[in-house]
Amino acid sequence: MPKHIKWTFEENKLFENALAELNLETPDLLEKITSRVPGKTVEQIKEHYEALVDDIKMIESGCVPLPRYKNPKEDEIKGSSDAARNKPTHRPRKKGIPWTPEEHEKFLVGLEKYGKGDWRSISRNCVQTRNPTQIASHAQKYYNRLQKQNQKLSSASASASASSSSSRPPDPSGGSTAAQPSASSFPLYNPHQS
Repeated sequence: MPKHIKWTFEENKLFENALAELNLETPDLLEKITSRVPGKTVEQIKEHYEALVDDIKMIESGCVPLPRYKNPKEDEIKGSSDAARNKPTHRPRKKGIPWTPEEHEKFLVGLEKYGKGDWRSISRNCVQTRNPTQIASHAQKYYNRLQKQNQKLSSASASASASSSSSRPPDPSGGSTAAQPSASSFPLYNPHQS
């Protein structure tokens, strides 16, 4: 069982710099990092790297809340109560830039290739103009739109089959006669559609 060794600030900095400078796909990555961090073994580097990967996954999945940093200007206020100092500053919300049809097409390709939830891979490899958080937000809106469209389709087909059931014999297979969209068919993207 690996021991959790304390890392100094300098060792962490050397480790991070090595990760930033080296190709992460190289087969001897851990050995190269070890050569740049004196006093650490390959096993310690591997454990530290795996802990970093786990931390990143936790942060990107939303399991770890972002820290709330103090505003230095609030500390300068004399005579203010703790409640006033801890009150968040209100800034107008920055409006997002609408997705282009090309970005949405790349998003769909990434969704097919990497699956739902791998927003970082979609961002890095398909829609480089958007970060993983923007991809996740877009996916959430996209799936909500799909769900609304499917609800409209099912309610429309239910009312159509109810009104036409008296004039048509029942389907012998027991299935619905309404055409269902296939799992791979995606609706056209309209950024102005709610």
